[in-house]
Amino acid sequence: MSFKISNIVDYNQFIALDIGTSKIKVLICSIEGGELNILGSAIIRHNKKNIIDGEIADLYGVSETIKKAISKAWENLDEIPRDIVISLGSVLAFSDIIYMNYIRENPENPITMDEIDHIVKKVEHTSLDRVKGKIRERTGIIESEMKLVTTSVISIVVDGKRLGNPIGFIGKNIKLGVINVFIPHSYVTMIQNIGRGLSRNIISLIPSIVTLPKLIEQKDENFDFNCCIDLGASKTTVIVLNHGEILGANTLSFGFGLLEDAFRQKQPKLWYLDIEHHIMNMEEAYSSYQEIFDSFFSVLFDAIFVATTDITKQLFLKNIFLSGGGDSDFLQNKLSEYLKKKSIGNDIHVESSIKNIQNISPYDTGSFAQVFALAKATEEMLLLKKDPIARILRYIIYRYE
Repeated sequence: MSFKISNIVDYNQFIALDIGTSKIKVLICSIEGGELNILGSAIIRHNKKNIIDGEIADLYGVSETIKKAISKAWENLDEIPRDIVISLGSVLAFSDIIYMNYIRENPENPITMDEIDHIVKKVEHTSLDRVKGKIRERTGIIESEMKLVTTSVISIVVDGKRLGNPIGFIGKNIKLGVINVFIPHSYVTMIQNIGRGLSRNIISLIPSIVTLPKLIEQKDENFDFNCCIDLGASKTTVIVLNHGEILGANTLSFGFGLLEDAFRQKQPKLWYLDIEHHIMNMEEAYSSYQEIFDSFFSVLFDAIFVATTDITKQLFLKNIFLSGGGDSDFLQNKLSEYLKKKSIGNDIHVESSIKNIQNISPYDTGSFAQVFALAKATEEMLLLKKDPIARILRYIIYRYE
């Protein structure tokens, strides 16, 4: 189920799919001249019964919604791609970052990809042992029911020198930083069943902790001390990075659905569409419902603060990049005001992780950010297939079954 370079054939089109907690998001993508192009897109809302507590509750219902979204996205295209990559943002995903030193027997020989692969494989079981307690505490799932879906190299240092690609270098001491992501076997089986129902080939299930940083890789601020926050309906993903290296991530088990619930409780006469309009247009609705908004912001921002400081105690952020349907200029300003009271940075800059996506309305850019990040990760995989050396250790999705 996890990504294998050997699974990728020389195709130029694929479907990027994000099974969100409130909406299905689809992008039909192509790689032309080494560049990612968006050919079609669609967002379709879930039926309420399909998703419970942020997780899939009705497999058939979700599959039917995905079919509708794919059909809508490709309605103006001649042929629909058969290959799909899916974003993994489940609260049941567990990540572990582990660092290891490796002393080479022949330091004068150039480093090879097989050698790096051998080093990485050594940490798999160690990583699972480290997250056992966390898995049992949060879910009650025993470790034998978990599956390693992604192993990604996030940093490499050879003889004290930080490298983006060590292949061909010589040296004695290799220090690797590796992130492993585990999910329940049952979740993998569920995704496989969705793929069969769609009559499509699922290439990979890629965690958002790996894909979301793709949105800032080309920014000048990429090598600052940064935080990426994806604001969803039933979950909020928080990722902390420094010098382009993932330091860790946390997934909050709530999102803007909590604000929706607050409106229903305190303003029972409002229709559902009215509430959605107020949430999507917070700035104009703020003066009328300030108490509701401020209460939600307090809970959300406090939780984000705890999530970031839980990742690293030596936190001094320079930038925060937001994505998701909840992103807006108004929320960015509110978060900036909150951060001035916290000692985790000096005048932290807050902005959207991405402002424009080809053929996507600016109004929907935030909602499509995560699935676009998934498409960017897939673009990198396809380029690696054709040029295995290029950027080979920059967030590569390793190939473990």
